[in-house]
Amino acid sequence: MVQPSKPTSATLENYQGIGVPEASLAVILQRGGDELLLSKVPNRFTVRPSATASTSNNWAATNQAKLNRRVGQSNLEEYLVAPSNLDAAMQAARASDAVAFASHVYCPANNPSTFFYLTDRITIQFDEQVNEESRKSIANAANLTIIRPVEGIPNTFVCEVTKQATENPIKIANRLTRYPEVLVAEPNIILETQQHYTPRDPLYPKQWYLNNKGGDGVVSGAQIYAEPAWDITRGVRSIVIAIADDSVDLTHPDFQGQGKIVSPIDFKDGDTSPMPVAESDNHGTSCAGVAAAEENGKGTVGVAPGCALMPIRTTGFLDDESIEKIFNWAIDKNAAVISCSWGPGAVYYPLSLRQSAAITKAATQGRGGRGCVILFAAGNANRPVNGTVDEKGWPNNVVGGKTNWLTGFAVHPDVIAVSASTSLNKKAAYSNWGTSISVCAPSNNAPPGTWLPETGFIATAPEVSEYLPGLGVFAADRVGVAGYDSGDYTDSFGGTSSATPVVAGVVGLVLSANPRLTAREVRGILEQTADKIVDADADPQLGNRLGNYDVTSRRSDWFGYGKVNAFKAVQAAVRKGGGNPNIGGSRFSDISGHWAEKFIEALAAANIISGFPDGSFGPDNSLNRAQYAALLVSAFSPIPKAPATNFIDVSASFWARSAIERANRAGFLSGFPGLKFGPNQNLTKTEAIVSLVNGLELKGGNPDLLKVYSDRNQIPNFALSAAATATALKIVVNYPARDRLSGQRDITRAEISALIYQTLVAINRAKAIDSPYIV
Repeated sequence: MVQPSKPTSATLENYQGIGVPEASLAVILQRGGDELLLSKVPNRFTVRPSATASTSNNWAATNQAKLNRRVGQSNLEEYLVAPSNLDAAMQAARASDAVAFASHVYCPANNPSTFFYLTDRITIQFDEQVNEESRKSIANAANLTIIRPVEGIPNTFVCEVTKQATENPIKIANRLTRYPEVLVAEPNIILETQQHYTPRDPLYPKQWYLNNKGGDGVVSGAQIYAEPAWDITRGVRSIVIAIADDSVDLTHPDFQGQGKIVSPIDFKDGDTSPMPVAESDNHGTSCAGVAAAEENGKGTVGVAPGCALMPIRTTGFLDDESIEKIFNWAIDKNAAVISCSWGPGAVYYPLSLRQSAAITKAATQGRGGRGCVILFAAGNANRPVNGTVDEKGWPNNVVGGKTNWLTGFAVHPDVIAVSASTSLNKKAAYSNWGTSISVCAPSNNAPPGTWLPETGFIATAPEVSEYLPGLGVFAADRVGVAGYDSGDYTDSFGGTSSATPVVAGVVGLVLSANPRLTAREVRGILEQTADKIVDADADPQLGNRLGNYDVTSRRSDWFGYGKVNAFKAVQAAVRKGGGNPNIGGSRFSDISGHWAEKFIEALAAANIISGFPDGSFGPDNSLNRAQYAALLVSAFSPIPKAPATNFIDVSASFWARSAIERANRAGFLSGFPGLKFGPNQNLTKTEAIVSLVNGLELKGGNPDLLKVYSDRNQIPNFALSAAATATALKIVVNYPARDRLSGQRDITRAEISALIYQTLVAINRAKAIDSPYIV
């Protein structure tokens, strides 16, 4: 057998990837290209009983370890023990034939109220050149057994920790990353989910978000304009909306109708009846009602009443297998939309490789390759979905100091993250925010809060005690006295949990109108047709003012691209089937008279660049690196010159993965330290010029030519030669002042169109265009 190369001392210090010092191997979790510092919980640990052992758990009684519960569907058992007995109890468990695996329970160092449970599985992504023999050798050396490949990610496998292992999976995974053959190694962790809402508001008028007749507590335009959308379609049964949640009461009148319920599944109890069981199993019924309650003369009406409903009862835990089960079921059973009104019960939660791959697989392989449209609630803590807050005043200091917040699901590039607005067209006080928010939808208003395993539901600090105006959402409730209210309906549902199925219902209408749309096209339609609601007020908890829209990107950190508009979205879906409308003699509705109109029209005519589903082009929008890579491939068909870099932030099924790889191999684009590409990072004008000159190996130009620019001193040294070459070849186009490069500013879609077209002219692939802005 060929032995893998042993990491040398130099490799340990200089290997590519995320480094973990020897002293920190057991407490740093590497996950999704990120690092999380952990602490051991002193009074609990987990074991997985042996499948074949006949001995009892005498080891537990001897060490006064008490069985607390079983964790998820993983066969893990959690034991409580006095901190002074922890080491002895774990040692006895590992020595017992009745135990196959034992592990500490961990918590984030800055959030002791959240518990991370380790399983005996580790995911390893090997370099593409590593063969089967070397893979087995590396696994054996780490006391692992390779179980199966991970679908959708090349040379990636799920491995099981054997009884012979003497270290925990975190430490094993961190050691594995030191092999040059290993790109990623991640332990599988289990974390309880949190539901993003517990109704507690007063009663409010019914379904104002669909049927706004005015009145107290609601303003004009707060609704999603469902009624005119229903004039086009009320949804069709072939479009299936999956609600993944705690349960759905299938006996509810709102879910009765021929063909309404399809492919129900209960992953918690292992059967096909996702009915409520526990007293708290109420959340999914309301979510399902908001999205797809049947129009049958009884109760309420969902946003997409004609669509079918796929109820998925989750395990309540976020381990890799549970997430894969949810999305694989939705793919296999032909769901078109997957609505998830839940998130991790943790302050900071990066997705694992397998979880990210499962979502991308659904978004690209679902619906026969068109992709499932996946929605996640942003959360109700009034915190960034990815950002830092200086936390103060939490009860018992459960969260404090500079705290990083990360909701891994909501920031996944294939996910539509949904925030919440109120009946007054304002930000809901609880709604999470950030650059990953795609759109918002109407919901209630309430103080911010979150759920942690140790504390349960807890108000985020500083607690908001003032009156918060806004109506609740009327929705289906668990039948009978159980549920949120004593009847079959509740009029106080809300949170981003309610906003998310509103958007899911809109997506159901969009796909009913045009089922040929891809998941990416649906997202584009939602974003481009959203209503730009504005909230200039400071939020009552943190004082942030993020309710206005950036001039360039046309988005807001509170509302994303705006509040969903069902009517405009369905109209755009119908129009998409017939191509872009020819408005005002121009191919696009918003470029007539624009300084770059000729460049944009020429590239569009050559099928190099396209616009948005609503017929616009967005000439003044910024451009990110992934979008630029796609443009490069379309315009220049780059020829590979070097091996591709395996960027850790570009998943195997990311929409622009192929374009990024081709642009990288051809020398147009490189990455950043830590094997990161930054696909969503905006491109600057300087970066675009350097990329075009280097990728096409253009020559010529004298640095003296740069004197034509009044801001030449702001051109970085690395770009001087490329800028001179581009200037000599008449590639540079500057608006509004021809003598000002403005190279450090984010480039717009209009500017990149002009640069690319002028580059095509320079290499004799396009005819020159007359423009006063060409340098």
